[in-house]
Amino acid sequence: MKTLELDGYLAGVNARKAKLAPNGAVPAVESCRNGGARRTAEKRSALKRADARAKVAGMQPVLSNY
Repeated sequence: MKTLELDGYLAGVNARKAKLAPNGAVPAVESCRNGGARRTAEKRSALKRADARAKVAGMQPVLSNY
């Protein structure tokens, strides 16, 4: 299993986005976000824990539907 740091991952995502759509033609994140309607209980729990850890660390939590 490979461990990724969130900041590094997001930097890579933003770099790929800039390369694929340099003119800003990428749709808004909210319009692409998964609604979470079929999310498993385990995934909902993991998202809640990640949200709590981010708040404790003083970071902005990643938006997620759980």
